[in-house]
Amino acid sequence: MKDLHPLDIKQLTKTQQKIVDAALDLISHVGYKSTTTKKIADQAGVNETTIFKNFKSKQILIDTAYKQHTTQITDEVDEFFSNQFENTEDLMRKAGRFIAEMYHRHRTIVIGTVKEVGNENMKSISNYKEDYVKNSLCKKLQSFSMEHKISEQEYETIVYIFSGAILSLLIDNVRREYMEETEKNTVDLEDIIEMMLKVL
Repeated sequence: MKDLHPLDIKQLTKTQQKIVDAALDLISHVGYKSTTTKKIADQAGVNETTIFKNFKSKQILIDTAYKQHTTQITDEVDEFFSNQFENTEDLMRKAGRFIAEMYHRHRTIVIGTVKEVGNENMKSISNYKEDYVKNSLCKKLQSFSMEHKISEQEYETIVYIFSGAILSLLIDNVRREYMEETEKNTVDLEDIIEMMLKVL
């Protein structure tokens, strides 16, 4: 089978990176179908032929863009959870802030993936590693299991709700930016962390 990733995602040229960033930004705003190579070229400030010289096709470009970000996310998650935490409270507070910052840092891929749920063209592209984030937090949380008497299923449920709530904050913030809404969300990250600590 032909390799869909002929480029080294850790050593993209400046031009390739501009094209990748433009593609992800467009997908997060207008979706996969409306993200044409012409629009990507315009946003990246390059000629459309430059895209095909570097990536051969739109699908390989998008696949490369998603692979780059999911690799970065995996590395960031591994590095964060390799740290030592004092207890459950310390873990949940730091993990909540880390996940929120990471979702914001990779917002184009997070929003783009949510927007494209069910799109046949995106099936070959891995998601932005939400499951990897949740599994990593769940394992770390279980390492403090002596602090609480809950089942494995309950750990997974808590982490599922925690991660989903943080993702919802990002989506709300993005929606306010796109819609130019001025009304501030009444729930913030610290509220979510406090609620999860009460459950634990």
